[in-house]
Amino acid sequence: MTFQERVKALFAKETYLKSDGALDTRKLLKRTLVLMLFIFLLYYIGFQFYQRLGWDKNAVVQRFITDFGVPGVALYVYIVDLFVLPLSVDLMWPFVMDWHPLLAIVVMGTASVAGAFSAYLFGRLVGLIPLFRRWVLRQSGTHTEQLITKYGIWAIVISGLTPLPFSTICTVAGIVELKVHLVLLSITIRYVRMALYYLIFAGMIVIG
Repeated sequence: MTFQERVKALFAKETYLKSDGALDTRKLLKRTLVLMLFIFLLYYIGFQFYQRLGWDKNAVVQRFITDFGVPGVALYVYIVDLFVLPLSVDLMWPFVMDWHPLLAIVVMGTASVAGAFSAYLFGRLVGLIPLFRRWVLRQSGTHTEQLITKYGIWAIVISGLTPLPFSTICTVAGIVELKVHLVLLSITIRYVRMALYYLIFAGMIVIG
């Protein structure tokens, strides 16, 4: 397998369910670790270029980062976790590493939770229209509905920390009508995820 094929396979949409319907935790953990290493490596390389090109001292770049600010970061994270898009909330880390840790975690975590809950509410709405319900479930893949049916809110918790499609699972959770208070509780896992990634990225900056 070539390097290009390996990278493509890294982001390929695939099921993490075994033939008996159980979650393939070994495959999921392996993919999670590989993706985390890939993201951190890209960030580390990008940060080195950022410093060597002097952008950390460039007034124009700093003005852009300042103007982008809390609303921009929050809006981006909200949209990514609301819709099924080929984007990642992790693209925002370079813009928030100069913030106070608590501010970065709260802003990104809250925006993510808001996006996920909006996806859930959208799913509840879609579930009322049989034609749309069937189309969304078909597009999300049978494994997503199986995950929700078998694991309930734990599917949301797991997807909040791993490469499982978080926004898709939250939408399907709305379609199958998981209880609101349980969904609200489960999506707060995103605060844990943001805190973990912030600590890792901060550690990489210190090392770099």
